[in-house]
Amino acid sequence: MSTTINAIQKVKSSFPVRNIKFNFDPSTRYWFDKDPLYSHFLNTLSAITAQGELFLIRMLRTLRERINDPVLQADISAFIGQEAMHAKEHTAYHRYADQNGIDIETFEQQLIHIYTLLDRTIPLMDRMAIGCAIEHCNGTFGAELLRNNVWNQRMVGPLRDLWLWHAVEENEHKAVFFDAYHAAGGGYTRRIVWMVLGCSIFAGLMTYGTARLLIADKKFLSKKHLQSISQIAHPKTGLFNIIVLKEFFDYIRPSFHPFDYDTKQLEQRWQKELSLKVQ
Repeated sequence: MSTTINAIQKVKSSFPVRNIKFNFDPSTRYWFDKDPLYSHFLNTLSAITAQGELFLIRMLRTLRERINDPVLQADISAFIGQEAMHAKEHTAYHRYADQNGIDIETFEQQLIHIYTLLDRTIPLMDRMAIGCAIEHCNGTFGAELLRNNVWNQRMVGPLRDLWLWHAVEENEHKAVFFDAYHAAGGGYTRRIVWMVLGCSIFAGLMTYGTARLLIADKKFLSKKHLQSISQIAHPKTGLFNIIVLKEFFDYIRPSFHPFDYDTKQLEQRWQKELSLKVQ
């Protein structure tokens, strides 16, 4: 491993690690289109993200001893750096939540127990397969958030900038976890089985987390929510449209690779708009 470490020092990663810090103080309670459902959906996702990024980092730090490719090792180091920044800023997201009387912390504590249980009970390569699924979700839906101006313009303030920055970096490093999994001997069947199981768990957590925040706001199951759901799931103009679903399910293809979908122009556009450091 010492030889690999020496090689890493001579190899530059393909994307940068940025030192980012957001001031969430100006954020309004319903910062996403003034809509409780959209706002609490992403508030819930933030709680999952804060702990999920640390889950991914723990796996890669353990697995990287099995990888000899210095280029991939350099990208793993940059991946860990980016994900550590994501975890830090999504934890800082609590400032916005606390100021607006939104209880994200209770849900996040429940998530810590879930991720800890996964660490203790599921073998590393199975957890890596879960990580591949997480990163595919992040890259796919992150890319749509960047390119779908109907939706990214509905967000306002520093929380908008956080999610767009996060989406850029998820696409910059979207192949690292996948490549590390396969470099360590991970196979197709395991990847697909855990995609199905992992996405089912994720959907349940998102539904539970969003519902508890809406109930706390006394805004659960309103007619407005049904309209919001129909808009966001519209097959042509929604954030979860038919093209996104096609890209999402393309993961099932045996020859799939994250770089099959080129997002470089999107990344460059938002690197410029958000004044992000470029490699």
